Amino acid sequence: MSIIIRQETKEDYYKTELMTMRAFWNVYRAGCFEHYLVHMIREAKEYVPEISRVAEADGEIVGAIYYTRAKVVDGDAEHEVLTFGPLCVDPLWYDRGVGKRLLEETLELAREAGYPGVVIFGEPGYYPKFGFKNCACYGIFDSNGQNYDPFMALPLNSGFSEVHGRFEEASFFANCEDEEAVSEFNKKFPYVKPLELECQPLHEFRLGRIASVKKNIYTIKFWESEIPAKLKGFFYEKAAEELPIVGDYVTFELNPWGESVITSVCKRTSVLKRPDQAKTATDQYMVSNADLVFIVTSLNEDYSYNRIARYVSVALEGGVTPVVILTKMDLVEDAYSYVAEAETISPGLKVHAVSATMGWGLNEFREYLVPGVSICLLGSSGAGKSTLINALAGREVMKTAAIREDDGEGRHTTTHRQLIDLGGGVTIIDTPGMREIGLAGVDGGLEETFADILELEAQCKFSNCRHDTEPGCAIKAALRDGRLDPKRLELYRNLNAENTKNYAKKKEISKYVYQRRRAKGKTLEDF
Repeated sequence: MSIIIRQETKEDYYKTELMTMRAFWNVYRAGCFEHYLVHMIREAKEYVPEISRVAEADGEIVGAIYYTRAKVVDGDAEHEVLTFGPLCVDPLWYDRGVGKRLLEETLELAREAGYPGVVIFGEPGYYPKFGFKNCACYGIFDSNGQNYDPFMALPLNSGFSEVHGRFEEASFFANCEDEEAVSEFNKKFPYVKPLELECQPLHEFRLGRIASVKKNIYTIKFWESEIPAKLKGFFYEKAAEELPIVGDYVTFELNPWGESVITSVCKRTSVLKRPDQAKTATDQYMVSNADLVFIVTSLNEDYSYNRIARYVSVALEGGVTPVVILTKMDLVEDAYSYVAEAETISPGLKVHAVSATMGWGLNEFREYLVPGVSICLLGSSGAGKSTLINALAGREVMKTAAIREDDGEGRHTTTHRQLIDLGGGVTIIDTPGMREIGLAGVDGGLEETFADILELEAQCKFSNCRHDTEPGCAIKAALRDGRLDPKRLELYRNLNAENTKNYAKKKEISKYVYQRRRAKGKTLEDF
């Protein structure tokens, strides 16, 4: 596809600003301000539109460079020079020579216009390829008298040999990071979540999000594209919890013509895991960086008070807020009795009854579908997760399948965990159906789920109270006066016992595996 380098027109303004936002978003900091800077540059008297250029491909703006006049002050002497910034390329056009063409063609225009040189703040790993050197080589320093690697200059004409002193760019640059102004300016563009990550600044790497994992094949969501990727070699020496999972933000080396390479996993804000169903000592890491978990269960044979409590505990253990969604409310006469029962699982737990096919109860989801939110869906096959996603999206984004009439169980329509862009800045993470979910090492999740019971236990007269025949037992008192449901107390005891037993078993298996590996590494001389 041919790339056209030309001057910008007013009709390009929105496209160019959006492209600039995409180019810098979350690269150096949470969000960016460079697209607002472009807006300010156009209105500045120092702007040099006759040299600035945009790159167009197939009718779309894929790159741009903006020049402004600046000066280098040496006592009473002032030397006019050029500076540029931002030089930007749409993320989906990286490594295709767009930036190179913009830079080379505009530098030639600046040279022909007679400017002595260009002074910039830029990537020290990129601009030296075009002849830029540290400003210290030319006796130029910044407004604070400092010099550093990103501060570079390029002579264009012989007059640059006379340029020495303090660099001063246009005054409007000092206002381009006004947070309030940038926030207001952002409202004209589609919402993209600003992320503050320890991997910033990214420099040569790109930032994306794991959209799906199938064995060793990873798919990265990178703006509107889904990019195939593989792991950097050192990942194969890492523990399971350090490998990328769906929902992870990752840095990667972009390869536009093949598999990209994942180089790091950014720190997670939350993670959902469960004991490995293969009964090994490891946990199965399912989803990361979710803000909410929609625990989806249908009001047919799938409904299980016990299973919902398990999901709630797993969500809370992972640092995610659980919300229970009771689907197919049109199948029962009194759906709200189920709502009332499920609400007793944990203090403050939100529960909603809906019928996605009938459109009942969907308005209640508006409070959750806010820009920037990531929602994970957990539940059994046939619970209606795919139908719910389609209803929330207002279009068919997931295939659906009818449940089996003989046992009321569903057929798998989701075969792997996947990240779905719902629109409006809302991300859904769908998961395959799970009939059961075990508990192991979710002490914190159980404590949050049954916080009221733990508070009662703390009020018992004896710290080792077994809530049987001991005097001054707060649990027995709560059972007598109806403040505590016996069914819920039994559920807590069962889940807590299972969690303790499975965790102990997990540690035992882990110890055995460690000893086996250690023994295999020994030689006869070690015995």
